Amino acid sequence: MVGGIVQDDGNFYENDKRYIVWGANYWEAMNLGAQKTGNRNRLVRDLDKMKSMNINNLRIIAASEGPADSQKPVNVLMPEPGIYNDDMFKGLDYTLYQMKKRGMKAVMVLNNFWQWSGGFAQYVSWVKNTTIPIPPGYPENDSRVKNTWNDFVNYAAQFYTCDEYIDMWKKHIKTVINRKNVYTGKRYKDDDTIFSWEFANEPRQNNDGSLPMTDEFIEDISGYIKSLDKNHMVTLGSEAHPSIGKDVFLRENNHKNLDYSTTHIWVQNWNQYDPKNVTNSRMGSQNKPIIFEEYGMARDGWDGQDEYDPSTPATNRLKYFKAILNEVYKLTDKQIFQGQNFWAYSGEGRPASGDNRDLYLGDPAHEHPGWYGIYDKDTDMINFLKKMGKKFLKLN
Repeated sequence: MVGGIVQDDGNFYENDKRYIVWGANYWEAMNLGAQKTGNRNRLVRDLDKMKSMNINNLRIIAASEGPADSQKPVNVLMPEPGIYNDDMFKGLDYTLYQMKKRGMKAVMVLNNFWQWSGGFAQYVSWVKNTTIPIPPGYPENDSRVKNTWNDFVNYAAQFYTCDEYIDMWKKHIKTVINRKNVYTGKRYKDDDTIFSWEFANEPRQNNDGSLPMTDEFIEDISGYIKSLDKNHMVTLGSEAHPSIGKDVFLRENNHKNLDYSTTHIWVQNWNQYDPKNVTNSRMGSQNKPIIFEEYGMARDGWDGQDEYDPSTPATNRLKYFKAILNEVYKLTDKQIFQGQNFWAYSGEGRPASGDNRDLYLGDPAHEHPGWYGIYDKDTDMINFLKKMGKKFLKLN
């Protein structure tokens, strides 16, 4: 297998040795890697810093769609159906090229349920020629926001129901998988820098279950990816949201062409705060690896402190990371989990306002800048992650 990583009996292996995921979410990589509109010097320094933290796996976006929008990046990969921004594609090429130098693997996310990169809703908008019902987000005073989150979820979940949306997306999947990297000369499907193909960021049914992610949809897309690339693993990217339930999660992930599963925990977004509330059941009888793929916490926000200001302490976040990673370590040691990707690395990026806003933070453009991102100067957190990464990787 060119991809180098295989799964067997609930574990990942590389060259017959257990592979532990010690990773980060770094969605801004492609945008930073763009030569004309990005910041390659910062990308390289961010990668070097993460390498010093023992990070071996990055979850990155390999898709962004639609016109410019205040809740998405200034530059996207596919501004119109089938029309690509060459500078952005070269940014993805350059990211993989630099990751290869550092022995890092990339989870390539091929779509998004949420609006911050275009995603499902953009495909629906293109085909139906309707306006996306933008939900509340950042900026808080966005005059276009006249809808609820439920309105948006119902709109985006229509994506599962129409062959025209799905066929348009398949063309993108094929384009990315067959892409030849201009810096390495390798097609993505032959590049061992790639860890896996992920359907989308947090694909899910709508809230009342009337627009589910059907078994037929999952079989179709996972089989299509495998028909194009037999060298790399495939995963769904689902969050295992508690409101949707375990049975749906198990059904969605119980497909032969899905190699592993993922789970996310958002204690602030979901109004939960129990760092030990992590599943200890390895996908029931499916016996597939599972990655703790997203979790995070804001900076301290009490006593009048600004939780979005990089100078505000992050003592509560550090306590949370210590508690939750100690639990994930135990589960990884027991071969229940196979590692983690924290949300998210902002590196040298810093939030700003108005026209000076840095859109390339760990926080996507629809969220308040500085909410969850970890900066290169968050010394206590960086040192903890470096130490913890070394401990995790000894489980290899």
